[in-house]
Amino acid sequence: MLDRTNQSERILERRVQAIVAIIISVAVFALTWVGIRKSRADSYQLLVNQGAAFTEALAQASQNAIVSETFYDYFVQKRYADLVAVLTDMKLDVLTEQDLLSFVLAHDLYSVAVYDSSIRAVAVASSESRGSSRPKFVDDEVAALFASPEVDFVLLTDEGETSVETIHYYLQMNSRFDRVVVLSCDAGYHTEALQQTGIGYLAQNMAGERGVEYIIYQSTEGIIFASRRLGNMLAIESDPFLSQMLDSDTIASRQFEFQGQTVLELVRPFSTRRFPFGLFRVGLSLDSYYAVSRGLTYQMLILSAVLVCFLLVAILYLNSRARRKELKRKYTRIKTVTDRMFEQMRTGVAAIDRAGSVLFANGAFERIFGLGDSLGKRWSDIVPASDMNHEEFISGRQESDETELRLNVTGEDRYLLVARSQLVDKESETDGVVVVVYDITRMKEFEALSTRRQRLSEMGNLAAGVAHEIRNPLNTIAVAAQRLASEFSPAENEDEYQSFTQKIRNETTRLNEIITRFLALSRDEQKKQTPVDLEDFLSQLTGLWKVEAETFQAELELDVEDGLIIEADPDRLKQLFHNLFNNAREALDGKPGHIAITGNRDQDVARIVFSDSGPGIPEDLRDRVVTPYFTTKDAGTGLGLPTVHQIITDLNGDMTISESRWGGAAIVLRFPLSKAS
Repeated sequence: MLDRTNQSERILERRVQAIVAIIISVAVFALTWVGIRKSRADSYQLLVNQGAAFTEALAQASQNAIVSETFYDYFVQKRYADLVAVLTDMKLDVLTEQDLLSFVLAHDLYSVAVYDSSIRAVAVASSESRGSSRPKFVDDEVAALFASPEVDFVLLTDEGETSVETIHYYLQMNSRFDRVVVLSCDAGYHTEALQQTGIGYLAQNMAGERGVEYIIYQSTEGIIFASRRLGNMLAIESDPFLSQMLDSDTIASRQFEFQGQTVLELVRPFSTRRFPFGLFRVGLSLDSYYAVSRGLTYQMLILSAVLVCFLLVAILYLNSRARRKELKRKYTRIKTVTDRMFEQMRTGVAAIDRAGSVLFANGAFERIFGLGDSLGKRWSDIVPASDMNHEEFISGRQESDETELRLNVTGEDRYLLVARSQLVDKESETDGVVVVVYDITRMKEFEALSTRRQRLSEMGNLAAGVAHEIRNPLNTIAVAAQRLASEFSPAENEDEYQSFTQKIRNETTRLNEIITRFLALSRDEQKKQTPVDLEDFLSQLTGLWKVEAETFQAELELDVEDGLIIEADPDRLKQLFHNLFNNAREALDGKPGHIAITGNRDQDVARIVFSDSGPGIPEDLRDRVVTPYFTTKDAGTGLGLPTVHQIITDLNGDMTISESRWGGAAIVLRFPLSKAS
């Protein structure tokens, strides 16, 4: 029932999401359509504003061009008037042809002619290249000046029939109104300057701007100038829009059909003293506007599509969010567990690069090799190259190997099983090595212990039978010796007789004790274990040992950490430490020396070190001294350290032999701590 309810809720939620998605999609497309229309209107208005600014700039530039033409004409007329003034000062009546020729050459003129009132040239001089001929219209203008002396000068421009050369003719009457001076000069520089700054030239240049279709200056009389051939265009009177603009003082715009295409036309009234009142008409192409409009349309449509897609993705995201959260939670949990397992595992794992440096290692790897921080350490510094050469393994064909090593780590011998595997990259080249290290020290110890126990068990079974067979005649010998001592009394040498029988009884007693200890070693005696505080227990024992140690001038030291509590049989534990003290005493051989007992906590183990300053135990004999009956002493039984080893093994501990700080023997005992400690 609950599953059906949840399914119905999910179906309803999906329907609501679908409806919301449709509504939002319709709203997005509606907003897109409005945005497209608004963008088109803004783009068109921007084009109109740009066109108006361009038209206004054209009108201002035209005004400046007209002013420039007026200045050019003024300066030319001023120059010629100054030249005539110079001639007048030289007295026209007395000037010779040579004087006029010098004047012509000095002022770079073509010719100079002086006319009297009869329209006759009374003095003429010209350069050799031009000659003295003048067009007929010059004589006509001279006559007009004499006829109307109120206008005292005339500037004429002769472009010639071929328009190759342009000549200025300047006519000016003297102050007495009886002479007219005519100067002729090259007018090419003046014409070229007017072409470069004139309103027509300006219109042509501005019409070359990108997007400008035409520039027209049109009056009611017709088209004054245009930037291109226009074909048939309506007169102002035939176009209501243009007629209306004659009475306007602003710039107006319209869309106008021009030579088969629609252009944006800007119209501005224009008036000047040089040209008749008319209209500036500027036609701008709408191609850029159409391109921008299309681009905006595409962008808005794409944006709308993206928004809709984003909406769909958002819906899908919302639908899958719970699933992804669940997957993420599971992944995080798995990763956390994996990382914890990898870090807490007792097997060491490390990655070594081609150069032999440690790239990664877990905590077990660092603990096994006694490293603080292994990153960046060299493999050759951790394991000698003679045992495992990194370079040879990298360059070799063997993809993996296993090697058993015996290394001294932090002062302790450890047996390690090291497995290596090559890391191969995409190009099938060796990129590094993965190293897996197993600490098999305990396994080796267990193997040795198992072998030793098996050997002890076999020897114990054999010895038990032999001991029983020996004990029966031994008892008979002891009884016989006792009866001889008590029932018989020799007539001579009675003291020697008693001493002899006493030695027999003593030796049989000693032999019986040896057999008893041997049988105790061969039997796996299990007594009730109780909590024992090692610090208190060893303090009591050393109190008993000090008196004996002082007899042979041995210094007895005790330094055991408080709180080391183990589960053990006190009697057997006392036997263990008594054996160690006896061994240390015998090692000193009655000479002054040191016996030290130290103890500390090592994780969950109590570590007791029993050391002396005697000759020590050679390294090659340390594994053999725990074997029953093996001894290096002349009067030793070979049961002291085997008994210690047996007791510590029964307590689930271990024993190792090393060298003390004085060079003697150091027996290291490791007892498992009680849970109460």
